[in-house]
Formats: sequence, C-alpha cells, structure tokens
Amino acid sequence: MSIKSKAIIVVAAVVAMSAGYWFSTLQQNRNVETTDNIKQNVRDAALAEARRNFSPIQGTILSPARKIAVPALIKDDGSVFTQDDLTGHWSLLFFGYTNCPDICPITMGVTAQAKKLAQDSKQLFPEVYFISVDPQRDKVEMLGEYVQYFDKDFIGVTGDEKLIKALTLQMSVVYMKMSSADSTSDDSYVVDHSSALLLLNPEGKLTAFMNPPHEANVILKDLEKVISLQ
Repeated sequence: MSIKSKAIIVVAAVVAMSAGYWFSTLQQNRNVETTDNIKQNVRDAALAEARRNFSPIQGTILSPARKIAVPALIKDDGSVFTQDDLTGHWSLLFFGYTNCPDICPITMGVTAQAKKLAQDSKQLFPEVYFISVDPQRDKVEMLGEYVQYFDKDFIGVTGDEKLIKALTLQMSVVYMKMSSADSTSDDSYVVDHSSALLLLNPEGKLTAFMNPPHEANVILKDLEKVISLQ
C-alpha cells in the first residue's frame, strides 16, 4: 500500500472518530437539555400548586384588610375623589396611564368583559376606578373618554402627582417613569407600573391583590371567593 493511500485511510479514520465524538456530545447535550426542561416544568408545576394552596385566589387576600387614607384627587367629571367614593360598595382599582401600549388597555378590556359576565348572570360587580400614574399627560377630559371606551360606568381618576404617590405607597403600587427608546421630547416616555387589580371592601379597606394574567372568568371567580370570605 502506498504512503498516499495510508494517509487517506488515517485521515478518514480521524474524521470518523471526530464525527462520532461530535454526535455523542450533541446527543448528551440534548439529553441534558431535555432533563433540565423536565426539571423546570416540575418546579413550575410545584410552584403553581404551592401558590394555589397558599391563596384561594390568583393573588393575595389581606387579613386584616388594610385601611387606606384617600387624598383629594379628581374624577373624570371634574368632581373631587375622596374616601366616600370607596365606601358603601366593593371597589376595583387599577393604576395605569392612557398612553400605556399594552397592559392597561388589556386589563381594562378584560375587566369590562368580567363586568358584562357578572351582569349577564345577575351578579353584583364592584365599582371600577382607573387611577392615572401619569398626571402630567392624563388630563381630566381625556381620562374620562379613555375609561368610558371600555365601559360607560368606569371612572377615571387623576390629580396632583404627590397625592397620587401618597396613595400608591399605601397600596403597594409601584411605578416609574422611563425614557422611551425613540424619545424626541419631554413627553415621549413610558411608565413602568404594577399590573394588579386592587379590591377594596365596602369600608374602603384594601382587601385583595388580584394578580395578572387577568382573565374575565378568573376575576369573577376570585371576586366571589373574596366576598364570600368577608
């Protein structure tokens, strides 16, 4: 056998060994990845089950309910928003802003669907308040038009930024103004904010946080659960 033929055989053997090693390594990586995915799915399922066992709703029920001191803000009809607006009935509050591209319109739309389902089944539904965390841009007139697009009885609330901050601090609502990627002016910004619905009892006390992802039937189920526990 010539030296050239021997060299070809050696190269072929090396290539075959390399290919075998590569395939074996690839298969091992795939097995590890599959195992990791299975473990993650098991952990996620266990966490979801623990959350269900910890709280009977998709969120948290406060016990005792938290007393809230409501500062004098402004409703979308120009009247003053006070503690009296949150007493004598159940209330559902959401903190957002009209320029929100996704979370706010989705949440308000789903809440409107939940209200319609409640009405169709002759159930009571809380008063719904949309409280702006962007008073710089959310003026009274436009706020009313925004909330009534979803439901004619929804109420928008805005006011002095310091008073809004005072309310959000009491209700564990977090928000932060952030510059937009395509910012061209002082008004080009987004507001990162909490996305929970907040349920207040007829005494005006914070009773539950209803966490996303929001679905109409889940909102109704959780409302019924919280109210029955009261």
